Amino acid sequence: MSLSETDETITYKIILIGDSSVGKTCLFKKLTTGVYSDKNISTIGIDRKSISLKIKVVENGVELEKTFVIQIWDTAGQERFRSITKGYFQDSQGLLLLYDITNKDTFDNLDKWISSVKDSLGDDDKEKDKYIIILLGNKLDLAVGDDRRVTTEEAMKKCEECDIIWGGECSAKDFTVEELTNKFEAYTKEIFQKIGCNVQRDSTATKAVKNDKKKCAC
Repeated sequence: MSLSETDETITYKIILIGDSSVGKTCLFKKLTTGVYSDKNISTIGIDRKSISLKIKVVENGVELEKTFVIQIWDTAGQERFRSITKGYFQDSQGLLLLYDITNKDTFDNLDKWISSVKDSLGDDDKEKDKYIIILLGNKLDLAVGDDRRVTTEEAMKKCEECDIIWGGECSAKDFTVEELTNKFEAYTKEIFQKIGCNVQRDSTATKAVKNDKKKCAC
């Protein structure tokens, strides 16, 4: 296969979801600003930033380099904001579901998050083709010895049981921006393989986000 270039730009919306304190905002800020900080307060509502990636993908048997604009949405994990978060699932192409490797409760709560997504977006075959859920374990830097409460094998088994994609483990603190970007490139390829360029625009959420007061949290 020969590599071709294309001027086409594809925009995907990836939403970070999961319990409060699993590290969504730390990951969000490190990836979009290059800065890590663990001194954050709880996210209220939604925050959003975009990154641009040039990725080689295969389309119709031809390897192409396409430009992707990835809208990354950081969401509140607290129960009282769950209904707000559910409203932003619409028109998303990827849902990145995070848990804390050192906190078993955040892993046990994954079923609630997956059910919430399926209740909002539908879980029949036609609806499932519009989005993918990727599971990511965070705080790998803290998962030393007995401090690790969720094994990789448990997480991979959960993905098989729930029919979601295993995105691996990471550390928003210790991973470089390049390493985190590489992960998002892999997620983008997964989305492209499933839905290609078939993307609907999300005007409702775009307008609503302007009205949210945004604060950040791990």
